[in-house]
Amino acid sequence: MTNQASAVPGLNLSPASGGEAPRRHFWQNLLAACVSLAWNAGFLFMSLALPAGHSRGDVGPGSLPMQVSVFGLVVSAVYLVQVLRGADLGGSSEKIDVARVTGLLGLFVAAVLSANWLGLAPCLGIGTGVATLLFPGEKPLVRAVATGAGFWLIAWGLFGKLLELPLP
Repeated sequence: MTNQASAVPGLNLSPASGGEAPRRHFWQNLLAACVSLAWNAGFLFMSLALPAGHSRGDVGPGSLPMQVSVFGLVVSAVYLVQVLRGADLGGSSEKIDVARVTGLLGLFVAAVLSANWLGLAPCLGIGTGVATLLFPGEKPLVRAVATGAGFWLIAWGLFGKLLELPLP
């Protein structure tokens, strides 16, 4: 038996798709690309409002956020182009766990709002530790403590001590 897509007898191939790319998750990916572009554009706008450096050679506090947002805009634009070209970049084929997403969003908001009172490093540690508990896995308490302690150590050690940045 010869298939239309194959000139080799007995080879059972499916017909060629005519160059059409699968678009199962097009709208999810398009929404993600647009949100990412908007987020990074807002981040760039806010970083431009930071004061400039005061001495020669000082780039000022807005330099790193500006570079991060420009990089985010470039990556988001590449992602948007890939989505519009029809590349299936994945997406959720299952029903979204609304309770987990709501819990993570509430936890993120609580960590951001409490950073001024508790400090950034402890809030990152507590927030990531509790967020770890929202996902299934073995030894959840050990994972939560290890994740929280790791994020606290990174925030405190890297930003507070090595870079000597004032943390809230």
